[in-house]
Amino acid sequence: MREPRHQVIADHVALALSRCSMVERTYAQAVVDIYHERTPDTARTLKFHVTKDPYADQRANCQLVRRMLDGAVRMPVELEEALVLALPQPYRRGLLTELAQRVGLLAAEEPSADAAGQQHQVADLLRDVGQALDKLSGMLDDGVLDERDEAYAHDALLALAQLEARAATLTAAIQQHVLGQGGALRSAK
Repeated sequence: MREPRHQVIADHVALALSRCSMVERTYAQAVVDIYHERTPDTARTLKFHVTKDPYADQRANCQLVRRMLDGAVRMPVELEEALVLALPQPYRRGLLTELAQRVGLLAAEEPSADAAGQQHQVADLLRDVGQALDKLSGMLDDGVLDERDEAYAHDALLALAQLEARAATLTAAIQQHVLGQGGALRSAK
């Protein structure tokens, strides 16, 4: 049985905090800021601390976020967006990929309209090809994919899903910016 969605989020947050320079208090403050920015007042079930003492608020809010991630307090659904968006890249992308994959979707970015963004998206595709091959290499050491490769399967599937999402982003960019909005592929002459 798969772990619950809130546990997937908590695991990715823990991974990010253990590997990047962001500290828990900074992450929690980003969660609070994004939650207040993106969640309408009428949809908020959480009341984060906002007083005249920002340091006390930050400590108290960090504790609230920590309790939700630890499972001591139930994580409200409207907080998920802030928990995800507060993560730095590439951890945000990894979490989005896994969450999308759980419901049979790809976490593909919107295609960029500007040249620099499009170049970055092509570079991201190339990077993801390398990462997918890296995750597959352990599975292909013996020349066959079989039950002995189970230990590598989860990471390989996530890497391939990220690669598929990158390809979908570039496909959409070509359709939108080359062939016109909703343009269909035409056969080469």
